[in-house]
Amino acid sequence: MGFGVVTILNAVFRRAFTSAGLRPSSAAVDADTTLHFWAHPSLLPNTKNGGATKQQRRPVVVLIHGFGPDPTWQWASQVGPLSRHFDLLVPTLLFFGASATSAPGRSDAFQAAAIAALLAGLDHGDREGPREVHVVGTSYGGLVAYHLARALHVQGQGGGGWRVGKVALCSSDLAKGPEDDRALAAKGGVAEVTDLMVPADTKALRRLMDICAHGPPKYLPECLARELLRKCFANQREGKIQLIKGIAAGHGFQIAPLSQEVLIVWGEFDQIFPVEKAHKVKEKLGEKATLKIIPNTGHLPQQEDSKLFNQILLNFLLPPPPITTSVK
Repeated sequence: MGFGVVTILNAVFRRAFTSAGLRPSSAAVDADTTLHFWAHPSLLPNTKNGGATKQQRRPVVVLIHGFGPDPTWQWASQVGPLSRHFDLLVPTLLFFGASATSAPGRSDAFQAAAIAALLAGLDHGDREGPREVHVVGTSYGGLVAYHLARALHVQGQGGGGWRVGKVALCSSDLAKGPEDDRALAAKGGVAEVTDLMVPADTKALRRLMDICAHGPPKYLPECLARELLRKCFANQREGKIQLIKGIAAGHGFQIAPLSQEVLIVWGEFDQIFPVEKAHKVKEKLGEKATLKIIPNTGHLPQQEDSKLFNQILLNFLLPPPPITTSVK
């Protein structure tokens, strides 16, 4: 049996990660839960090059993916530019890829607790004081990022080894409610939002792809659609459905401003979470939140206009250049 297009693309995206210096690993964060992740060697205490030296000890960026294919697909365009300035940690969320749990939790806060436990177990050079970590999440991953930032802030107050720097939320509706799910399901022509976000057949997959991306639908051969469905969406489908049902945002969960600076990035023509929701999220997150709208993009601005997205993200995460004064 020959290699399919999805297999080739998977190799290309994994190559982007390895070229950025990232290595795959996994860790048991408790007796029930194991997370797969990609990370720079400085974050891996048991690797030959692990253990950050004073020269290597850079801020860390955690990239949290949303629903869809492997995180290597979702962050392939970001890991190269970000790795020039930061050490990266890219976890695979539970019920995606090789990450797994036997615990009953299915909420975004549960996902965040698993990542916080992963960070607690990694080498963070605490002999030199807390290490700064920025948190970036897209779509569902933005909900997880919000809870992770809150959890790490609490850990830091208790003397933990991480100091939360900044938080970036991309296309992530923290203010989502049941009415938004109903509207999205109607837009996708399905009975339940889970039928759209966790497609069971190629027809539903095509609907999801058409809604996610801005612009006219692109031709997708049926053989490729079947391969995408089988290799990128079908695995652990029931668990993913439970995650959607377990989303706390908008179902009794009240958004509170974070203590960190927050960047909100949104696609101008996002059909999953319409752009007006971006303004609502900014209002809920308060004065420390900044909103950037990326023109002519949909729900995936980090892929549809990666150059502008990366520029916005780096401008936010990097410290401002020193002010120089000329002597007359």
